[in-house]
Amino acid sequence: MIDRNGRLFGRFNLIDAAAVAVVLFLIPVGYATYLLFRPARPAIESVTRVEVTAEERRVAGGSMLSAKLKVRGNGFNPLLRARVGDHETLGFVFENPNSADVLVGLVPAGRYDLILYDGVQEVARARDAVDMQPRVPTSVRAYGWLTLLTPTNELKAGFASDPNAPGAFRIISIGEPRPARSRLMVGDVVADLPVKDLVERAAELVVNCDWPSAFPCAIGGQAFSQPPPITVMLPGSYVFQIEEIGPPAPPAKATVRVQLTNPPAGMRRGDRDDLTSARAAEITAIDGQTITLIAGVDESREGWRYRGQLLAPGSQFTIKTPGYIAAGTVIGVALESKGTP
Repeated sequence: MIDRNGRLFGRFNLIDAAAVAVVLFLIPVGYATYLLFRPARPAIESVTRVEVTAEERRVAGGSMLSAKLKVRGNGFNPLLRARVGDHETLGFVFENPNSADVLVGLVPAGRYDLILYDGVQEVARARDAVDMQPRVPTSVRAYGWLTLLTPTNELKAGFASDPNAPGAFRIISIGEPRPARSRLMVGDVVADLPVKDLVERAAELVVNCDWPSAFPCAIGGQAFSQPPPITVMLPGSYVFQIEEIGPPAPPAKATVRVQLTNPPAGMRRGDRDDLTSARAAEITAIDGQTITLIAGVDESREGWRYRGQLLAPGSQFTIKTPGYIAAGTVIGVALESKGTP
C-alpha cells in the first residue's frame, strides 16, 4: 500500500493524504460548531405601546420622550439599535434575548415600521407596527414663577412654545421682572437665596401634561406628589416653579361674601389677592366685618373652588394681599357666568 517513496497506493504522499483526511473531517465539525454557536438572527413578534415612567425619562437624558414601545421576539442583544420609520429612536433598552424597550422621541403622527439594526445592517423589521396618533393632551393651569431668566427676556402674555413638544405651554399672564431667588426648605423653615444677574417673573401658564405617564398629570417627569414649589423644565429650557394648579379652562366669575374673623387695619376696596392672574379675588365692598369680593372660581366635585378653597356657606376663606392676610367664613356665593347653574 505504501511504496519505498512513501506514496499511498503509489499515487499519494502519505503526509498529504493525512492532511486531506483531517481537512475533510474538520469541514462537518466546523459547520456543526457554527450552527451550534452562531448568534440567533433577531426577530420581532410583537410591538406594544406602554406607559413612560420617570426611569425612562432619566434614560432619555432630557430629550423629548413621546412614547415607549415594548418589543418582544427573539435574538435580541444589547448592541442593537432601532428606528421608527426614518426616525432614529432615543434608545434600545435590552432586557433579555426575548424582550426590549424602545424609547421614541418626537415623531409626527402616522404609522411606521419598527426596524432593528446591528451596526448599519438591518436585521429585523415589523411593518406598520408603530401607530403614532395625534392626541389632545391633558393640560393644567399652573401658577408660580418663571425663574432664572435673563434681564433682557421678552416673555409676555400670549407667548406659546412648540405645541407638539411634551410640556408645551402658553402664558396667560405674567408679572414684572424682579431679582431671581433660589428657595431652600428645611422642615417648615424657608430661606430664599438671591441668584446674581438673573430675574424671575410671577406667571400663570396653561401647560400640557406628559403623555404617556404613570400619573394623572406629570410635567417634565415631575408628578404633583410633593409640597410646592415644584420645579419643572419647560420647552425652551424655561425653569418654572409651580406654586398652585387648577383646571385648564378659564375660571368662572363669582361674587363671594365673607364674614371676617379679625379685619386687618388698612383694608380697603380694590385690594387684590397676591396672584398674577385675572382670577385673583378683589374686594369690591366692605361693610363692617363683612367683605364682598369678585373672584375667578373653578368647578370641582364638591362645588366651586377658589385657589383650592371650597366656596360654600360655612367654609373658610383666606385672602392674601401684599399688605395683609385676612381670613373668615363664607356666608354667600353668587355665580356671574352666563348659563352657569
